[in-house]
Formats: sequence, structure tokens, C-alpha cells
Amino acid sequence: MQELDYLQQLDKFGVQPGLERMELLLDYLDNPEQDLDIIHIAGTNGKGSTSALLTSIYKEAGYKVGTYNSPEIVEFNERMRINEQYISDQKLSQLVKEVKPAIKEVEEQLAHPTFFEVVTAIAILYFAQENVDLAILEVGMGGVLDATNVGNSLVSVITNVSLDHTEYLGDTLTEIASEKGGIIKEGQAVITAATKEKVKDKLAEIAEEKKADLINIYDYFFWEEKETEGIKQQLDINGLRGYYKDLELPLLGEYQIINTVTALAVIEILYSEYAVDPEAIKQGISKVRWPGRLEVVSEKPMIILDGAHNQAGAQQLRKELEKLNYKRLIIVLSILEDKDYPGIIEQLAPLADELILTKNQNPRAAKIEELEKYARKYEASLRTERELEKAVDDAVDEATANDLILVGGSLYTVSEIRSRFV
Repeated sequence: MQELDYLQQLDKFGVQPGLERMELLLDYLDNPEQDLDIIHIAGTNGKGSTSALLTSIYKEAGYKVGTYNSPEIVEFNERMRINEQYISDQKLSQLVKEVKPAIKEVEEQLAHPTFFEVVTAIAILYFAQENVDLAILEVGMGGVLDATNVGNSLVSVITNVSLDHTEYLGDTLTEIASEKGGIIKEGQAVITAATKEKVKDKLAEIAEEKKADLINIYDYFFWEEKETEGIKQQLDINGLRGYYKDLELPLLGEYQIINTVTALAVIEILYSEYAVDPEAIKQGISKVRWPGRLEVVSEKPMIILDGAHNQAGAQQLRKELEKLNYKRLIIVLSILEDKDYPGIIEQLAPLADELILTKNQNPRAAKIEELEKYARKYEASLRTERELEKAVDDAVDEATANDLILVGGSLYTVSEIRSRFV
């Protein structure tokens, strides 16, 4: 599609934090963000899963929900969805044409908007034109200067904070928490699952300054994981408004339980404006889908796709892998060069019997030789393969029925290979 090609070539403008271009762009589009009731989600990990849970629950309750995530796993159009349906090529093409004149005006007055700014503006315009009840916007990076930080959200969510994007957000947890806390709005609620004291202190400071109600799920919610059967987890959650029993979550990982509680906190906080009954909550959770996060795409051998792309995410992934039964673990990794690949390798390599380092097709993919420098010290059998697809083919050919193959290191890695299995 010609319009999609146009959008993708905007990558050349890189990452340029700041809201001036975005705000001017929306001005030229008659400020569609002002027509939206926004749930704004920031955090180092868990943003996408939390937004998927909220979308599924609110859809089940009968609301029309627009959801904006990045990057895509299956295809570009999934970045903007209404009730889980991807935007059509026809509608995307129409919106690109509508936005182009505004882009030109911004370029003449300030500078050319970035890829993420343009795509975010298109998503906001799409949701406004389609009159969604709720718009769930996932932050791209940071918060305070992110292109999604527009409009007056009903509630802000900061899932958690750990080190990531340090070249833009700062080298300390306090600095990064300050950036993510920039989405907190005056007088509105902010929900978080943060556990680190420095992060909690900074968020509390920002919330106090903005007279916002800070709700940490660990202070107000109680939950119990009852059992895991196949690819479903069963849990009970005691919330602010009620007790939710025998919930079935079709997403693996302890962290997905935390994301579920976080989503439920949003549901309860917004209940007076957007009521949801307990059955819709139960059904919404049971029907949620979120590809590329501990996603099992084959059973014999078991093949898991996971897009964990920072040390904290890799640490959570490691905890979940350690719970599984397998004979040998073969890991295929491709990581972006601007990520903490030493930290990711440090978490995953010690578990591997065989580690295959490769390179996905994203221009920011780290060189295999760079990954190799950090992987050599681990005991796993180490080798390299220039092409991701060949690396995965080799892993599948070598694996027996009782082995486990993990393909990951980046959501781009997962996106590139997922169509082979699903």
C-alpha cells in the first residue's frame, strides 16, 4: 500500500522527544484528542498486555474501545484497533491523506514530525472519527515527552519502572520514573504496580504535586494464583469493589497476573463512568489474546515466542522458563542495538543448552559479533546464524519432542518469525 510505504519512510526522522510538533499537528487536525476519553498506559514492561486486558473486558461489557499499541507483531494495521479489529487498509489510506497537509504545515513551522508522532496522530484521529467510548493509548517511550501524552486522560497507568531507553530517559530509576510519571494528570487517578522504593517515592512526589490519587495495586488489591493448567492460569482477586473468583487467564507468566490486577484496578476506578459487571470481567479476562509474550506456538517440541527486550523483562521470562519441564533448552536470540543486550544475555544464556545468535531485519538490530562478545562466557553451546529464519529452522531440526525452543530478544524478532507458526 502506497500510504503505508509513506509512513514507513518516516523512520528516517528518528526519535526526537518533545511535544511541540505533536501538539501543532493535532491543532491542524482540529484537536481530535479532546473528543476522547483516554486511558493512558506507561511503564517499562506490561503496557501491551494491560491494554489488551482492558480492551477485552470493556469490549465484553459492550463498549466501543479503540486501542493503540506499538510495535506491531502481525502487521502494521494492528497498531490501531477498535474492539480488537485492525484498522482497514482503506481507512488507513484515507487517514494518511487527511493528515498529510497538516504534516506539511508542521514541517514548515517547526520540523518534520517523526514516524511515531504521525502514526499516533492518525490513531487519535481514527478513534475520534469512529466515536469510540474509550481510547487506550500505550506510551511509545518514557511518558512526559511521548507523542501519546496529549488530551486529558481519565486515568493514568504506570505498570512498572526499570532501566530501559537510558540514552533518552536517564541512567537512574528515579530519572526514568520522573519521565514516566509525566503522564500523571492534574486531579486524576494514577494506578501503578511499581515495587521499587525509589520509583514509588518519585511517583508519590509527582502525584502529590498534581493532587492526583496514587493507587499502588499492592496496597489495595489481594490475589491468589490457584493453579496453572496448560496455557491458562486460574486466580482469585479481591478488589476495591468486589471479590472475583475463578478467573481464567490464557496468558502465561506471573507478571501477567500482575497486569491483570492492574487492569482490574482501572476497571474499578472508572466504574462510575464506565460500569462493568463481574461476568464481563470474567469473560473479558478469559478471552484476552496478546501474541509474542510467552506465547506457546508448538508443543512437541515446545516452542515459545517472547519479546522481552530489557533486563527486567528477561528476568521475568527466566523465572517462567525455570518452572517448565524440558530436556534441553535451545535459545534463538536477536536483540536491538539500543537495548541492554548484555543484561538480556546475562539472564537467559545460563539456562541454555544451546544458544543461537542471529539478526532480525530491523535496521536497529545488534550485530551478531556484538552479542557474541557477551555470550562467550556462558557454558551454553554457542553458534551464530546470519538469518533469523535459518536460525529457527536449525533449532527446530535439532530439537527432540521433549526439548524447549525459545525465540526472542525483541518484539521485532517475534514479529518476523511468528507467521511461520501461527
